[in-house]
Amino acid sequence: MITCHPKEKVSVILHKLKTFDISGMPVVLKGKLEGIITRTDIINYLTMGLEVTEIDREEILSKYNTQVGEIMAKEVVSVPPSLSIEEAAKVMLEHNINMLPVVQEGKLLGILTRGDIIKALAEYEEA
Repeated sequence: MITCHPKEKVSVILHKLKTFDISGMPVVLKGKLEGIITRTDIINYLTMGLEVTEIDREEILSKYNTQVGEIMAKEVVSVPPSLSIEEAAKVMLEHNINMLPVVQEGKLLGILTRGDIIKALAEYEEA
């Protein structure tokens, strides 16, 4: 499971997203889930307040040193490990999210993605 620390810089997170070909990751401090950061969060932050015609490379690059804890989503939908795949899929659909942290007593145990759900359901069908 790929995670990041709230003090990591946007530039580091972008590198992780690209390297691991993921769309987002949990932000974790001492094993506890603090938030979620996604490509969309970062793009929105980097271009915040800018019109497409006025995107300034220098201004965007200056934001690369921002700590992810400042821009992450802090209100995170999560589920306990006891939840079934079907129930987890329903939670993802209801909240229109692609990643679903699995948390027990505040501690991040794992993360489910839509791809994980599809794979599990396909394997269930084959059985």
